[in-house]
Amino acid sequence: MAEDQPIFVAVGKVMKSRGLQGEAFLFPLSDFEERFQDLDRVRVELPDGRVETLQIEQVRRVGRRLAVKFVGVETPEAVRVYRNSYLQVPQDEIHELPEDTFYVFEVVGMEVVTASGKVIGPVVDVLCFPGNDVYVVDRDGDEVMLPAVRDLLTVDREAGRIVVRDGELEGLL
Repeated sequence: MAEDQPIFVAVGKVMKSRGLQGEAFLFPLSDFEERFQDLDRVRVELPDGRVETLQIEQVRRVGRRLAVKFVGVETPEAVRVYRNSYLQVPQDEIHELPEDTFYVFEVVGMEVVTASGKVIGPVVDVLCFPGNDVYVVDRDGDEVMLPAVRDLLTVDREAGRIVVRDGELEGLL
């Protein structure tokens, strides 16, 4: 990728259509739901890999969920094209997180090692649960699930790796 091209980050996923006016439910991929109120244009990556830029008419709360309405998308059939698409913004527009807090896109791909240097494998997914996240690590084709708890591991953003404290998770590793 050329250096002058921005890197995009998914902040939401378009779900099923809602009503008859071209709205769709929106699943936020961000803890900052208020961010959607400030969005004007978004990059939309469709399931088939195509990319479009859409203008947002409004994002509103419908019960406990969010709904998005794009300018020029006026029917359930028209919005259905965008189902399972990701809304993306340039990486430089994402919210800054507190120290020791990470975006999923930052963690996925990091190498997991033990404090003694044994390589476990890369993080391939992050499962989000109420108590804590769980990092899914590919260990030579096997999935290892590591609880993302500060007492057990340290994320080193600059080095691009996660260090598991020796002796803490021996049964898993």
